[in-house]
Amino acid sequence: MEKSKQKFLKNMVGFSMVTWISFVLGFIASPISTRLFPTEELGRLSLFSSYAGLLSSLCYLGLDQAFVRFYLETPGKSTQKSLFTFCTAVPLGFALLSTLVLAFFWPAVSQEIVGTPDITVFVCFAIYSFCLVVFRFLSLCYRMEQNAMLYTIQGVLFALLTKIAYLSVGFAAPTGRAALIMLTVLTGLFTLAFILLQRRRADVHFMKEMDREAVRAVGAFALPIVPMSLLSWLNSYTSPLVLKHLLGYSATGIYTSALGLASTISIIETGFNAYWAPYVLENYKGDDRRRFYTVHRLMACMLTLFGLGITIMQAPVFLLLGKAYRSSVVFFPFLFLSPICYCLGETTSMGIDISKKTWWKTAIYVLSAVLNIVLCFVLIPPMGMSGAALASALTAVLTLILRTVVGEHYYKVLESSRYLVYTIGLMGVASFGNLWLTGVGKYIFLVAVLALSCWLFRGELKILLTTAVQIVEAILQKVRKGK
Repeated sequence: MEKSKQKFLKNMVGFSMVTWISFVLGFIASPISTRLFPTEELGRLSLFSSYAGLLSSLCYLGLDQAFVRFYLETPGKSTQKSLFTFCTAVPLGFALLSTLVLAFFWPAVSQEIVGTPDITVFVCFAIYSFCLVVFRFLSLCYRMEQNAMLYTIQGVLFALLTKIAYLSVGFAAPTGRAALIMLTVLTGLFTLAFILLQRRRADVHFMKEMDREAVRAVGAFALPIVPMSLLSWLNSYTSPLVLKHLLGYSATGIYTSALGLASTISIIETGFNAYWAPYVLENYKGDDRRRFYTVHRLMACMLTLFGLGITIMQAPVFLLLGKAYRSSVVFFPFLFLSPICYCLGETTSMGIDISKKTWWKTAIYVLSAVLNIVLCFVLIPPMGMSGAALASALTAVLTLILRTVVGEHYYKVLESSRYLVYTIGLMGVASFGNLWLTGVGKYIFLVAVLALSCWLFRGELKILLTTAVQIVEAILQKVRKGK
């Protein structure tokens, strides 16, 4: 196996370990949470995490992506250390300011989350959001250094706390309020520990190196992304929020439990995205763009087959959930399309970041957010939770198309768009079949779709199998040398 390919696969596998372990932890957490907590309480807990994610993503101010973009090409007189400190300090300061402003409206904020004014819920919301901001930048350091081992250790510990540990309160007090308090305490302790471990990354004199040229370059890249954070959040969480207002906390809890199962696709997506951005920014100036296209084809193949495989195995998977949550089985394949489209978009929209035309992201997500909101209010009343899932899927497809068109304009990667058509078409057909068909006929149909996908991706499957054999042979060779 050639060295460049070996390095790429090694890093891809290394950065995917967090996702694989998180998947296992999430798979363990789903049966626990859906049996311990009533649907209404799980809905409140989901809304707490959703709103905390919104606040933290807004507080990034686009500087998380600016840090990734300029880490290998530091602007002005800045260094990697001063760039990290600047990109971290500004969001943390903004997070503190935002919390102070929201404190004047704590009754409304807490009521939106749990249904009643509760100062404790608001305090937990503020602390948890602040911790998410800190964790984001600490994990980015390991990611940009391509330190897969420390990235994995940090990510696994965080996943353990946020997916399983806090659920322990459900055995004594199965309420969303008790769970979110425990979640906040554990996350706070975790964040403090990693701040101490990585404190040497901070440069207290960072502003001496962040000259006007550096600040201008970072700001010009980051500021157009700020509204995109809100829009991206809206695209992800519009459906649960509209469900909460139209159908109540119970529907939100059921829907988000299915959303959690659909996130198993992130096994491929998250590990890929963690390494992909540094890899692209390090190699885009080369002449060999065929490798980018090959990665696009292979990702389309893996995402499609994984999504279809989980859809076929839905019966045993949903048996893990509590009875009150199993009604989501009919629409959960639609939920796969969001992470699939986002991941494929990363392989087709590279030109936006490379060209530093980040305002395109904002424009795309404005259109997507508006469409998502409109579709939710149109589809949820007649279709219920299935309408929310369909709205999310249609929005994801539109976003992928727009990102691809714009990205290809600035940096052409695709030799053919047929793999986009394959993935969207196969997952869409399987999702509608799962929604409309019942009994044995549904599974015969799904197996037929899977067989068709294997035939369409036969070339990519051959590459994946050959690569897997090469990896196994390389591992065995190292084991023999070790002996």
